[in-house]
Amino acid sequence: MDYKMQNVLAEMKRLFAGKWTGEGFAKFPTIDDTAYTEQLEFVSDEYKDAIFFNQKTWYKNDTEKNGHTVFWDAGFIFLKEDRIHLHSAQVGGRMEIYDLAGFEGNVYTFNSSPLSNDPKLIRSQRIFTIDDRTLSYQLNMGTHAADFQNHLSAQLTKSN
Repeated sequence: MDYKMQNVLAEMKRLFAGKWTGEGFAKFPTIDDTAYTEQLEFVSDEYKDAIFFNQKTWYKNDTEKNGHTVFWDAGFIFLKEDRIHLHSAQVGGRMEIYDLAGFEGNVYTFNSSPLSNDPKLIRSQRIFTIDDRTLSYQLNMGTHAADFQNHLSAQLTKSN
């Protein structure tokens, strides 16, 4: 067992645990840019090397979609075979698998492994920057229609 990775996950459990709320912005060449509000919750399993997460966003704009769900995602961050993984299942049917590619200070970078149920997506990356009260993240991606670039960014505050 890689105790370094166990320690990294233990620190993530401490930092991430709780409910987070805030706002973000979505952009990509294949969508209309939009602001959104977000709720994100991380729940640590005290007996396993795992963190459950549930993320939901709502449009915040001047269109008929204002207040409607933009994105809904749930999954786990967990330690397996000396690696930290993030698995995500999304309301639209996409399933993503990420591996922790780097961590420095309180910045955690996850890069995608093979993606399921979305042949247009080539590469995806999630970067979390976190401290005791604030969490910011970026979701970067590349598709067959657009080069690798930022798709989502948000600033959240711990609400509990």
